[in-house]
Amino acid sequence: MAALVPHVTDAQESTDVLLTQAATALDVSPEAAKVKLEQLAKLEPAMSPLQRGTYFKLMAMSYAFRGMYKEQVEVSRDALKSVTDPNQRAMLLYHLADGYSNLGEYENAILTMNDAIQLLPNLTNLEAKAGVLQSAYSVLQALRAYDEAASYAERLASMPSNGNAMTACVGLADLVELGFMQRDGVRARRYFVDASKACERGGFNVIVLSLRALDQADRLGSTSDPKVLANSIALLEQLTRLDGRSDYCIHLADAIAKRYLANGQPSNAEPYATRAVQWANTSSAILLKQQTNDTMTAVMRAQGKLEQALKYFEAGQALWTKLLEERSRKDLAYQRVKFQTQDQTNQLKLLGQINKLLTSERELQERNKQSLELLVVVTGLLLAFVVVWLMRTWRQKNDYRTFSQIDGLTKVSNRTHLMTCANEAFKDARGSIAVVLFDMDEFKQINDTFNHATGDWVLKTVSDTIARCLRAQDMFGRLGGEEFAICLPNTPEHEAMVLAERCRSAISAIDSTPSGFNFPISASFGIAVRPPNGAANFEETLAAADQALYRAKHLGRNRIETHGEMFTNMEQAN
Repeated sequence: MAALVPHVTDAQESTDVLLTQAATALDVSPEAAKVKLEQLAKLEPAMSPLQRGTYFKLMAMSYAFRGMYKEQVEVSRDALKSVTDPNQRAMLLYHLADGYSNLGEYENAILTMNDAIQLLPNLTNLEAKAGVLQSAYSVLQALRAYDEAASYAERLASMPSNGNAMTACVGLADLVELGFMQRDGVRARRYFVDASKACERGGFNVIVLSLRALDQADRLGSTSDPKVLANSIALLEQLTRLDGRSDYCIHLADAIAKRYLANGQPSNAEPYATRAVQWANTSSAILLKQQTNDTMTAVMRAQGKLEQALKYFEAGQALWTKLLEERSRKDLAYQRVKFQTQDQTNQLKLLGQINKLLTSERELQERNKQSLELLVVVTGLLLAFVVVWLMRTWRQKNDYRTFSQIDGLTKVSNRTHLMTCANEAFKDARGSIAVVLFDMDEFKQINDTFNHATGDWVLKTVSDTIARCLRAQDMFGRLGGEEFAICLPNTPEHEAMVLAERCRSAISAIDSTPSGFNFPISASFGIAVRPPNGAANFEETLAAADQALYRAKHLGRNRIETHGEMFTNMEQAN
């Protein structure tokens, strides 16, 4: 028996060596790691519990790098049945949540994220803690719960690192990314320098270049400085060599194409727009696919290649529909889990109260079986608690319904509620129905120049102003950012034009002095009308209004454009 001990030790040491080699190979190439993982699969039955947990984690990472998200979910879920170490469970939950999110199973992703967060007090490993916080950030960011995502990124950035710059680098990089995603360049650049320094200290060069790509893409949208364009092109080539076709490469290539297009050089824009579209088609991000198709549509139209422009336009419209559906699923999953969690908490509190009351009832019965009066009192209290719980549950459901319909900042309908009401209105084909889409002019400049609070004041003031201009039957909501939509039932085009002009004039007349600054406020409008007995649905009419809005922006802003013959041709084509 003693002679077998060295053999077992050698096997364990061999497994440890292979695990280390597989982890190192994953940093270089998923294919290189695949060979090592196949060797480890043969040794898996003889692994120790800690070795098995590490092996499963590496398998999940390998599937994630290769875009095999279903396999990533399966291996993580199976491993959690046997892995008991909290640190290893946390890492597996990270990969399980990541896989669910990439598969579009957002409710499962949130529930898995919550399971991982509950492990935080028991974690001793820095990587495991960072993985849980990054998982929470990733899931919440994908669901557009930006404030909650920022709180986890801040916790990650402020973690004690023991000389390891990884947590500060990733946490600060997350905050930079959030700023640019919310079109708040001032906020993003507040973290940019510290994030770059932390990532450079840790040798995370790809993250440094990715942050620079976000910064350059944002600058390209607001300046025609040729140096910024030249630097962006050089950065794109460098990042492409290091990180293949990442989302950051797509963002930057698309921004370069848009800048060339804005400079009146569509032929120079085309190669970058083409790269962005091709790369986006290999990504799982629908938003990137939709944005790059829109850019390519504009590039082709500017060069007179109308047939190709139409092809990209139609692809973009289909992607826009998918994007709206995906966002609706995300919002519904987020609100459903949030409500269920709160409801479960309330139910647990109620059960605790009921348990205490029942215990008291038993004690009273044991002390004095003839004390019927006390029993009635206890029963009455129990019923009172049940009534209170039912009333609180009813109020919470009403609050949830209101929260799910109203935009938190402007107090008008949010995207989901507006889309639902407008789609119902479009089912009645007997009369004309108009969609008015408007977007605040130079809103990013207002945010960057006067601060984010001033931008919020503008959005709330504009919403209040427009609401006073509308009729009782009109539907008004915020689609996101500085973009709003109005659905006008039983309204022909000339009446929609009159109402839009009333709204445009009212916005232009807003006095910005109460915000603490003095600056002009204006908006550009696009109008599309579905005639009586028309076949177009709300999404198609909204897309036509968006094209009209694009022309209004292109023709000088603070004006109104209608869909014209383009929308009629689309109707006939359908």
